[in-house]
Amino acid sequence: MVALLPATLAAQRRSLEAYYGHWLNGNNATSYELRSSAPLAGGETFRHGFGATVLVHDSLGRHRAFYGFGYELQAFRYRAPLAPYAVIGVELGLSTDTARQELGALWSAGAGLEWRPVGRFALGAETRWRLEDRGPRGFWRPGRARRGIGVALGVALGLGGGGRGGRERGGRGPLLPPRLSSPAEPPAEITGGAADVVHTAISAIGTPYQWGGTAENGFDCSGLIQYAYAQHGIRLPRMSREQARAGNQVTPVMEALQPGDILLFSASPGGGVTHVGLYVGEGKFIHSSNTGVRLSQLDPHDPEAGYWIPRWVGARRIIGAEGGR
Repeated sequence: MVALLPATLAAQRRSLEAYYGHWLNGNNATSYELRSSAPLAGGETFRHGFGATVLVHDSLGRHRAFYGFGYELQAFRYRAPLAPYAVIGVELGLSTDTARQELGALWSAGAGLEWRPVGRFALGAETRWRLEDRGPRGFWRPGRARRGIGVALGVALGLGGGGRGGRERGGRGPLLPPRLSSPAEPPAEITGGAADVVHTAISAIGTPYQWGGTAENGFDCSGLIQYAYAQHGIRLPRMSREQARAGNQVTPVMEALQPGDILLFSASPGGGVTHVGLYVGEGKFIHSSNTGVRLSQLDPHDPEAGYWIPRWVGARRIIGAEGGR
């Protein structure tokens, strides 16, 4: 079981975060935080998770401290290499002072700024308003609660596999087919207004999967699509669920597709878009999955296609869509 834990965390697109900071406004406490977060309900906008926090007074030490474990909700993280995000949380634990020890709740809300120089690793800074509710009574009637602004610096390590691994930024890491066929060959001829975009994507075949990757050193699925179009002056959203609203809708049948169309996949029936690929023609599409950038088929007789076809939920056309692209 212990040996399987890293792979399980990676498949959840989970990250581990450690922060060190200070609680101001007369509280004079040093903060130590260790957290883990993952996408909420497979979405892109929100992440959630659990964590532990220790607040220790700078001079009184353990005689004025808080030791807690709780839950937090984050919004708008992982949207860009350098981006702000919002966070709220609550933790239950032991609150101490020089007179007694009692149950307490630590409520917090604030914002952070995260810089992600590479896909899995990030540096961040956070500012939170904290309220230590002893009793507890509730943040809406806290009574003699300690409160104030806290600031912290920290690091985050993404555990996405592959290289953004088991669902990507636009979803939960890549979808993972149970059996891979031999990689498909590129079409002999690629036609249409998006042919150059398709050729750019094909040139990336063999590039490893990288959670959060948007360049030649690694791609996640939506990063590959964004990159291929960007090389030809077309800006697309970063995440797969946002790409699922770009351009014009195309009926998800083979006869309606043109090279350059974005194919949309969902991990579960009725679920949101969790993976994207680029149609290249001849019933084939290119995408970045757990094995890296590769060509796959939508041929019902292909073993791998038996995985992708039931999960194919839509298509979008960028070049040729209204708006002059």
